[in-house]
Amino acid sequence: MASLKQTFADRWLRRGIITSLGLGFTIPYFRLLNRVKVTGDAIIDKLPRKNVVFLSNHQTYFMEAMAIFDVVYVRHHLPLENPFMRFSAATETMRHNPLTQLFTRAGGVTFRRSFREGGQEVRRSVDFAGVAMVEEAITDGWLLHFPTGTTQKGAPLRLGVAQLLHRTKAVAVPVRVDGFRKLLLYKQIPGKVLKTCRVALHQPLDLAKFYAAPYEKGAGSDVVDRLSAILADPG
Repeated sequence: MASLKQTFADRWLRRGIITSLGLGFTIPYFRLLNRVKVTGDAIIDKLPRKNVVFLSNHQTYFMEAMAIFDVVYVRHHLPLENPFMRFSAATETMRHNPLTQLFTRAGGVTFRRSFREGGQEVRRSVDFAGVAMVEEAITDGWLLHFPTGTTQKGAPLRLGVAQLLHRTKAVAVPVRVDGFRKLLLYKQIPGKVLKTCRVALHQPLDLAKFYAAPYEKGAGSDVVDRLSAILADPG
């Protein structure tokens, strides 16, 4: 079975990538050329260093992930391996080009979506190996996860996020991002300047009763509805 265990070289490569992105991209692009307003991030310093999942709406392939990494490692100066933060992404997305493959080394956890590939709707069996790695990433540290599974505006949250939470019993922190689509110059290529984006971290969901009881679809739907009230695009 695939695993997220890293070698000594893997860890140093990850450190180099994150440090380079912070100094060479997020600081100049998010602070000087644009403005990313962050609220609710005081919670970052209060969270346990493992078994935390950030659940975010999804506007671009990478900008939100870079912004959250920037909040955790640059703005709050947390050690690069405590917490060990990763982000989830579709396998086909992260194999797109050398840049996306490099970004995967910084903390990507890839899995094959059962409902969508290459912008097209599909129907296939669940990638259980990929799901296992997502759960391992949560158990070992922090994971940024996108429960819509697509950047398509208005896409609903998928019920699988409730099952993921119930299995891991993770601290679930909703994150609402806005404005990151405005940074894209062409398709998924950033380049626009003088834009304002927002990252809002909310208090963790109270899931004690949900975790204490056996999983039921109705209870899972309730969790998704609560999360959707925070993350869903306004109508």
